Amino acid sequence: MPFLDEIHSIFCDASFFIALFSKKDSKHKRALELFGEIKGGRISIYTSWFTISEAMTILLYHYGYSEVYAFNESIELYRIIYPDKAHYYEALFLFNRYAIDKKISFVDALSQVIITQKLNGIPAISFDKDFKTLGLTTIS
Repeated sequence: MPFLDEIHSIFCDASFFIALFSKKDSKHKRALELFGEIKGGRISIYTSWFTISEAMTILLYHYGYSEVYAFNESIELYRIIYPDKAHYYEALFLFNRYAIDKKISFVDALSQVIITQKLNGIPAISFDKDFKTLGLTTIS
């Protein structure tokens, strides 16, 4: 049963990329299913260099070079969004607001700003709780 039937664009979080490129990740099978639907539905994948950086670092530190290399070879498939200076300040505000009682990453706060302000609130694929905490429509 396809989950992404009516979606034309999606933002992908580092947790999705990590699961997709590491067979050892507990969400690997689900990431492969979602990626198959994305490819089959010709859905545009959006992300940011910050998300890519986070995924590369975690893949390298926790899984190894072959996983990060495979991810790096796929980067041309994604539409990379560049935040404006104002987006950083908005993300800093969000981070400070939520970090008082919850652990969220600054990259996820910046992703929330990019998704809501530059991508008209498109859904995101994420396997961590930060995106839901930040009020984003999340597929996992």
